[in-house]
Amino acid sequence: MTKQPLVVFIHLDLGIGGAESLVLNLAKATLQSSSDPNNSATDDEPSGKISIYTTHCSPTHCYDEVKPPNGPLYPFVNVCGSWIPRKLFFGGTALCSALRMLYLTYRAIKDNPQANVFVIDVLPTGVPYLVNYCNVRAGVLFYCHFPDQLLTMDTVNGERGSSGGINSSNNGGFVIRLLKHLKRLYRGILDKTEEVTMSYSDLVVVNSLFTRAQVEKTFPTLFLPRDDERDHGERIKVLYPAIESSLSRERANHNNTDEMTTNKSRTGPIVSLNRFERKKNVALLLHAYDLLLDRVSKGDLTIKLPPLIIAGGYDPLNVENVEHLAELRTLADTILARYNLPRSKVYSPSSDQDSTSSATTQEGNASIEFHLSVPNTKRKQLLSVACVWCYTPHREHFGIVPLESMDAAVPVVAIRSGGPMETIVDGVTGILVDYEPIIVGQEKQSATVCGFADAIAKLISHPEQTAEMGQRGKERVHEIFGMETFRKQWWELLEEAQSRGRKRHDRICSSYPSLESSIVRSLREMLIVFLLVVALTWTLRTCGMLEDDTGLIGTLKVHYRRIVGDEL
Repeated sequence: MTKQPLVVFIHLDLGIGGAESLVLNLAKATLQSSSDPNNSATDDEPSGKISIYTTHCSPTHCYDEVKPPNGPLYPFVNVCGSWIPRKLFFGGTALCSALRMLYLTYRAIKDNPQANVFVIDVLPTGVPYLVNYCNVRAGVLFYCHFPDQLLTMDTVNGERGSSGGINSSNNGGFVIRLLKHLKRLYRGILDKTEEVTMSYSDLVVVNSLFTRAQVEKTFPTLFLPRDDERDHGERIKVLYPAIESSLSRERANHNNTDEMTTNKSRTGPIVSLNRFERKKNVALLLHAYDLLLDRVSKGDLTIKLPPLIIAGGYDPLNVENVEHLAELRTLADTILARYNLPRSKVYSPSSDQDSTSSATTQEGNASIEFHLSVPNTKRKQLLSVACVWCYTPHREHFGIVPLESMDAAVPVVAIRSGGPMETIVDGVTGILVDYEPIIVGQEKQSATVCGFADAIAKLISHPEQTAEMGQRGKERVHEIFGMETFRKQWWELLEEAQSRGRKRHDRICSSYPSLESSIVRSLREMLIVFLLVVALTWTLRTCGMLEDDTGLIGTLKVHYRRIVGDEL
């Protein structure tokens, strides 16, 4: 491995989300950890240089690490290709994203020809350009968060709902059916392109065993044996995302152990942190909160119900974010009006009222608040006061939020599917709830809604057990999902990717003829042509078709000029 390798990251949009958090953690893990004042690194630890390429990084919708002008990773961010549209007038978002990734790859290799490893995620469109066209000596690593084709279909992370998808119905006129067939063809081409382009990667890394199983099911050709696997083994690896545990370090700096123990028993809000997207299933939590309010009002539940805070990434340029926030607010206001409670409130990063929100304090009355694009300081505040953390996505690929909450000693209530089954130990560090689709109009009868409500009520009613559960979650994050383990595994993958890249480059170059062999082959071909001309001349002279004092070449020139002259 090069002493200080240059690792180039290529990411489509550097906003706020699990994929962006992972990329930034990979970038920080590549840099020498001694640059972190909270870390005591030694000179023996590996260190590298980084460069990050993206088409979009909004100063108001990004992580603090890349926020201008003081973000520690901001100097390494290169925004290119922002002029490429996100979609065409007829749609084509996936096609435009593929083109944007291809342009980013072109700029990255143009600006960094001496890079040692290229790390691409989200879409593998640019991988063949690096491997096949440029034949870079650097390793090409593709991090697959989840197969893109499973995210673009009418599914919940690849699982079709009861409706069967948009293409299940054959109703409609000729034009509608034609458009459906064209869309199916369009998606089929893009889906096949995803599998083919990903297969060019020197190394493919996924974020969980669940994602690995989905990749194997969706892209079976990636698991076929290759020549380089004799030296390195299988090229599909699992690297769990990690967190820096900054809140844990801050609390560890306090010497007052008694105070820390007292703070474990919390009466703060119920918190959910997700992007405002429909697939995140946040409405489930609102229905569960509605059921809890109903039980409290009827006296079936004798607890003081804390406020509910729904926070997450919000991009005003994202149509789904805007629409879904409006949908959630409508549902929340309907629930609150049923119990004569004030309407829900929305707090943005620029809101002056955000710091005075009663729900973010240790205690508060039943209410519902929406916090948009919370910065790191606000995130830490929510983690420090929350009594329960709810994670509602179904078949989530991994989920970084449960790690953050467990690290803050906050138990998690989540769906029993996908990545949370690998991060949360049911009954030990949190509670997992079985999932079933919610029928409109029968939300309170849903087993999933009832399961979430029961889990939340249990954690609120037994604060001592909840505190113990939170402490066990904190220890689990430190042992399995901490940055030290993550950084060690990441450097092993970087070394393997670079080794695979070198061997792939040498293997392709060895198939090209060398300069010496090219010269010898050319001389051999010239000699063969010369001998053929001599043999043909001797044969023509022997047959009397060519005079003794005339050569074959000279005769052909005379006839050629005669023919051309006659035509002119």
